[in-house]
Amino acid sequence: MKQSPEDSLLDFIFDQLDPFTIPELLRFLGESVTAATCRSAEQYLEHNHLAYEFPDEPGFEKEWISRAGLFTDRSVLIVPGKDEIAAGVFIPGSRCVPFCNPSLLPHELTFYLGDQELPRKQIRVTPEDAYKQYDLFGEEYIPQYLSLDNEENAAIFSSTEYEDPDFFYINAVDMGDFYWKSGFKPGDRIAATLVDWVEGIFILDLVSASTIVPEREAKWKAALERNLASSFKNIGAAGSMDEQLAYAYFLGGDSMFSLHATEVSHALRNSSVIAFEPYGVETRLWFKDQTVPPPDRWTISMVSLPASLFEEALVQLGLPVSIRVFDSYVLDSLYRRETDCSLLLDRLIPVRLTDNAFCIPVIERAAASRLKELQKTYNIFADNETGRLRTRFIALHSELTRFIFMLRDTGLLPGTMPEQGAVILAQIMAHTISALENLDFPVSDNPGDIDNLWLSVEGMEESFFEIKTVINEALPELLKQRFTIVKKESPDERV
Repeated sequence: MKQSPEDSLLDFIFDQLDPFTIPELLRFLGESVTAATCRSAEQYLEHNHLAYEFPDEPGFEKEWISRAGLFTDRSVLIVPGKDEIAAGVFIPGSRCVPFCNPSLLPHELTFYLGDQELPRKQIRVTPEDAYKQYDLFGEEYIPQYLSLDNEENAAIFSSTEYEDPDFFYINAVDMGDFYWKSGFKPGDRIAATLVDWVEGIFILDLVSASTIVPEREAKWKAALERNLASSFKNIGAAGSMDEQLAYAYFLGGDSMFSLHATEVSHALRNSSVIAFEPYGVETRLWFKDQTVPPPDRWTISMVSLPASLFEEALVQLGLPVSIRVFDSYVLDSLYRRETDCSLLLDRLIPVRLTDNAFCIPVIERAAASRLKELQKTYNIFADNETGRLRTRFIALHSELTRFIFMLRDTGLLPGTMPEQGAVILAQIMAHTISALENLDFPVSDNPGDIDNLWLSVEGMEESFFEIKTVINEALPELLKQRFTIVKKESPDERV
């Protein structure tokens, strides 16, 4: 199968450590360099936070830096706790955020002391001991990260339905020799220097507490707060705390990469300016005791690099559908034993879209063609368990699309929704898309992932039902208020 433009772009971004221009990227992709293709590539990079644009310099072409280029050969500072030192370990958790590749789990990172890879050893811990080391992932995700750390945890967290267990296990980095031989003591720090962003490889060094200048540490903390504030202004809540922090480091430049720094989460927990704040069903960094604002418009479409008229049609209609999600719809239709694509299209496009209606025949032809193509190798017996789960996610995705488009068509803004409703809907949609892509295009064959996805779809269905009920109950009054405001502002009424 021909590699998609997105996959080719990732190849470029992951390998490119030096600043680059958009024309260089397009030429690598084999695309023509036009104003339209340049803007399309820029939007894709901005939306997915894969790279950052340097400020314009007169007389020079605009340059970008990838996240790999931004953080490679840079050091993140880690402060092991007394319990870790006593046990001779270091728990990675989220402490390498935002330096590491966000697609890697903590137990997939590799740490070296000189040219020696440090082994892992499993330790038993309690939520009180360990959760604080994972807080940059957001407390809502900590049980999921831990359940993926090892087989024991998968069983423990599954049995409690991801509520806090009394204890669990972590594959910690064995630091025994390092601590004892270096005379490491509480207050000392570890400089973890990133040498391979794609694979998540770090080299560790000792930073003695005696070398830390308090005034320079305070200066670094102020820079962190200042650059996070600028990050909030530029990208808002973004898609995660990882994205917020990565952009703050880009904005801060060299001032953020100081060996007089401390752990990011330590600094934030003691900040009087920035805090961990709720954002829908997730957590974001924001100004302390302030509500994270919702997006200013309804946007659920996928930002992509269209490789065909069909993909362009999906983008034009604003549908939250990637190529992989589209294939999931087709596989679902085969699982349902449907003989044509009409019902598939009803689920894929659950609302009447008059704008860009010329796109719909393009999607219809693509659906019929793909249905015929996948039918040749489809085995309903092998797809039984996955098929039942996929059908649940497809139904949720379709109903979410219908409901969000309905709210958009009322003219009400996302910020008017009660209980951060617009934010929660967008988050459920993002998780549903991710689940569909992981279900049919898994990165591993781990059977436990199916069990996790069953729990996930049940939780998301419940969350969707609850927030949909809240919004529907508030909708008549919201529409009434909107009508009153519009009527008062009508030019005809003012004459």
